[in-house]
Amino acid sequence: MEKAYGGVVIDEQGHVLLRKPTGHYDGYVWTFAKGRPNKGESPEQTALREVEEEIGIVARIVTKITGSFIGGTTDNEYFLMAAMEDTKRLHETSSLRWANQGEAEKLISETTNRAGRFRDLQVLEAAFKAFWRTADEDNGPIRGAPH
Repeated sequence: MEKAYGGVVIDEQGHVLLRKPTGHYDGYVWTFAKGRPNKGESPEQTALREVEEEIGIVARIVTKITGSFIGGTTDNEYFLMAAMEDTKRLHETSSLRWANQGEAEKLISETTNRAGRFRDLQVLEAAFKAFWRTADEDNGPIRGAPH
């Protein structure tokens, strides 16, 4: 199975940024930015590029999210990210939404692609574990640009 890499952007208040794919592509209603690497790209470079392309956020990587998450067509790895700049340019995305963890679980559950929904719920849980672990280690939440 091919590898893909993505990013989960969480702000210092504990809100996660979700994307609505244009036309609910492949049954996704709310999901995270991810994609396959271009030739010569590292996992980190791929994830940062996909976040900037799909959700218009220039981000920095805070930490790797533990685990590998199987989707419908790819084996996915994700990075916890902090937003640094909003370019206001979206690709393959019709809208964005900041949500707390509970709201995000409900929104992701709207996805009709069963494998993708299961994967994204797992990613969400792992991302928040990484977020709180990082916040505890740094004596405070991750820092990024305000949204």
